[in-house]
This record gives sequence, structure tokens and C-alpha cells, in this order.
Amino acid sequence: MEGLPLARLRFDLETLEGSQVPAYKGDMLRMALLWWLSEFWCPMPDRCRHGCRRPDVCMFGRLCEPPVDPAWPPKLRRLMGNTAPPAYALWDLQDRRGHLDAGAAWSFELTLVGELALRQIPTIVAAVQQGAEQGMGRIRLRSHVRQVVALAASPDSTGRCLAAEQPQNGKMALTWQSYHLDDVILGYEQALAWAQTWNRPVRALSLRYLSPVKIKERGQWVKVPTFSAVMRAVVRRLRILSQVHGAGEWPQAEFGPLLDLAEAVRLEHHETFWTGYSRHSRQAGHYEVEGFIGQAWYAGDDLRPLLPALWLDEWVHIGKGYVIGNGRYAIELAGSLA
Repeated sequence: MEGLPLARLRFDLETLEGSQVPAYKGDMLRMALLWWLSEFWCPMPDRCRHGCRRPDVCMFGRLCEPPVDPAWPPKLRRLMGNTAPPAYALWDLQDRRGHLDAGAAWSFELTLVGELALRQIPTIVAAVQQGAEQGMGRIRLRSHVRQVVALAASPDSTGRCLAAEQPQNGKMALTWQSYHLDDVILGYEQALAWAQTWNRPVRALSLRYLSPVKIKERGQWVKVPTFSAVMRAVVRRLRILSQVHGAGEWPQAEFGPLLDLAEAVRLEHHETFWTGYSRHSRQAGHYEVEGFIGQAWYAGDDLRPLLPALWLDEWVHIGKGYVIGNGRYAIELAGSLA
């Protein structure tokens, strides 16, 4: 896990004109991001509309549509199927407004995964800036970027501003601020540091599931958020990301004991329910995105060894539709007893 750095970027925007927008904005954000980045990166004269044809040299293919490498461990290839995960995850911050007036403020979060993606932050910001002004999604939502902030590990911190609007030649322009890549990295080191703030056994934990979580355990969709099922999804996601965008497979000697410990964690109470929304795909048409949301409370003898992986996976989500913001959860409470 030490070789899997993340960065959380929050884009703060302002609409240029009023527009109807979907309540769940992750799909709109994904389509727009892929379009903008392909404009910047695709080297093919006729553009690759049905999969990257040169993932060996194209930055878009390496980060947004990475191919499955036959040399990867067979177990991991079975876990990810025919599609390797991209190096990003989007989050609409639960903005469920269906209409944005002209001049309305709105934001979204983009988590980047892996050193290669983090080194492309200036290009990604430039692509979002240019694309937002041209229009986003089928609705052509036009906005301008007011600032870009790298969110910090602590929720109490305002983060580090990477770019912000400033007056230049009589008009406002997005201007880069000085920063070092180490300033924006969130990784396993930061996760361990957060977990070590508890110097006594952590025996109570609450997870708030913010967007539909759809995961499987033993071939069945999980309807009740048992901790073992959730932790298996967390480990699965981190293992795959570590292989595709990190330093290689997360050793079983490290994640195996976490899964064993998760089996002993009790689901004390939950207030979750199954929900969903309609999504449109060119291939499948309209279909329902489903999963459970709500809050669950867990208990065990000492949950501290599980905290780093749980903390890190908050930002990259679990289950189906993680790229567009599904499977997002927050560690709401960690308690310790003497």
C-alpha cells in the first residue's frame, strides 16, 4: 500500500448560464472528464471512441482505460474481470439539485490514484477548465472554474489551494499557486498516522454509506451491510488499484489478517435501505443503479488494524459504479474504551 499515492482535488465552479442537471451528477462528470482528457491526450487523428488503441503510449489509455496485463496474478485478473480500473474516482458531494441558475456555485471532487496520475494534475486541471467552459454532458452545462483545492487528510483542514481565480489584465483568470507533489499526497502513510491517533483499543465504529453500495459476497448481492462483506470489498478495491496503478499486488500476508479480523466484527445496528436511480448508457440504454445507503454501527475487540485500509478506501469507493461516485462511505465514528 505504500506505493499507492492518492490525491483528492475539489473543483469549485460557477455556472455561466442556467441549466437543468441530473440529481446524481457522477455520470455527467465522468462523460465530460473522459471527453476533455481525450481531447488533450489522444494521439490518434480520428480519436479512439471505442477503447484506446495505443494504451502503451497514450496517457489517456494508461490512466482512463488501462488494459488488463496478462502478466498480472491470475487471482487479481479474475477479481477485476475484463476491465482494469481507471486511475480516478468522481464524487458529486451529494449535490442533488435538479436546476442550477446562472452564477450558481457548485463543486465536485476528483480522486486521482497512482504516481503517474498525480504527475498529470496540471494537465487534468487545464482539461477541466477548458471543458467546463465549452459545456458538460448532453445538457451542455457551461461553467468556469473558480478554484482547485487539494484536500488534506484532516477534515478540519481547508487543504492546499492549487489554482484560484485572480485579476489579470482587467479580467479574472485561473492562476496556479506554488505547490510540491508531496503536499497533495494521501497514502498509506497518512492513513497509518490517522489510525495511530487512537492509543487505546477502538471497539466501536460507524460507517455512513453516502451513495448506493452494491457489492457481492459469495456470489450474492449484499443487502445487509455486514462488516466482513464491506471489508472484503475494501480489500478487493485496494488490491486491484495497487496492482494497476501502484507498486504491485498487496501481499496476502498483509491483507489476510485484516479479513480474518473483520470476520469477528459485529454489526450492532444499521439504518440502511436499498435504493437506486436511473442511468443512461449508449450500450445498455436506461437501467437502474442500485445499492444500500444509510448508516451502520459495528463493534469488536479492537478495530485499529482495520482503520488505515478503511480510511484510504473512503476516497476511491467500493462496489459497482465506484468511478461515478457510487460506493462512497465515511467513517462517522470511532470510539475507544479504557
